[in-house]
Amino acid sequence: MLYRSWAEIDIERLEENIKKIYTFTGKYIFAVVKADAYGHGAVEISKHLENIPFVKKLCVATAEEGKELREAGIEKDILVLGGVLKGEEEEFNIYNLQPVISDFNQLELSKNLKKPVHIKFDTGMHRLGFYKKDICKIVEIIKKNSIDVEGIMSHFPSADIDKELTEKQIHEFSQISKILESKGILPVYKHIQNSAGLVYKCDFCNAVRVGLTIYGEKPVKNFPVDVKNIMSVKSKLIAVKKLRKGDKVSYCGTFEADKDMTVGIVAFGYADGLPRNLSNKGFFIINGKKAPIVGNITMDMTIVDLTGIDAEIGDTVLIIGKNGEEISFYDVADLCETIPYELMCRISKRVKRIVKIPKVL
Repeated sequence: MLYRSWAEIDIERLEENIKKIYTFTGKYIFAVVKADAYGHGAVEISKHLENIPFVKKLCVATAEEGKELREAGIEKDILVLGGVLKGEEEEFNIYNLQPVISDFNQLELSKNLKKPVHIKFDTGMHRLGFYKKDICKIVEIIKKNSIDVEGIMSHFPSADIDKELTEKQIHEFSQISKILESKGILPVYKHIQNSAGLVYKCDFCNAVRVGLTIYGEKPVKNFPVDVKNIMSVKSKLIAVKKLRKGDKVSYCGTFEADKDMTVGIVAFGYADGLPRNLSNKGFFIINGKKAPIVGNITMDMTIVDLTGIDAEIGDTVLIIGKNGEEISFYDVADLCETIPYELMCRISKRVKRIVKIPKVL
């Protein structure tokens, strides 16, 4: 079938990224596949992560996401970062899911769960998690109810921009770990580092939770691990038009041709996940050259300037990827004043995912 827009997922690059991160950190990998693996397709991504021995867990946000993976045949441990809510206990047990416990209500519910839990501590993000002052009460409940604590964790909110806060969090988490050990709580896993946090020294932890970097986007431009983008987003040039000087383009006429020119219509718009605020400032790549976006991006189509580009109907258009010129989620995020995570997650379901699996010789 011919697709008007599609995303190619390079599994070989995924595996290479994972190996590079493992080599750099020397720690177990907890692979974050929540939000449909940041738009890459959670089931397909998880199938390929399943057989990598140092990937110890898959991390999802909700029990529903974990259920989807189990029903697709995924057997690896699944950690539910959003915890367990009252009424979800049976679902956790049926689908063999592990919750991250971050408050006393969840801790009470966890005594009804079959799988071991991970306890989350708030060391500075102030979103979810217990505080250090809660430790005595936590330990009392754990011992009273024989709750199996497999891991402890925390989370960095600003590892890419705030070194002082991040190092303070590492110290706080280290203290929490020592206090728990002194009270007989000896977790198998300790984890606080996310993708941006991989550059920090955190020797007492033995696992890292990574999402962005396994998909090949760097959290900062000088990131020391040479990860490569695993998703290329492509579309088709579906029409070519001639404009006269003074013609206005697309809704509201926000672009006016200052000369006679040729434009192309690409089958990709904001319903496919393209941010509308790229109108008149973003670009695609056609036949190795940049094609600037002109006029307002529409729901299903975007108009580009074909000046200096030898293009015809049916040509492939790169939304994200490399062909001579290159554009990444990071580049687009800069133009939109947002973050790569958001853009990955925005690529819609109607953009067909095509998984490129490496050939076995």
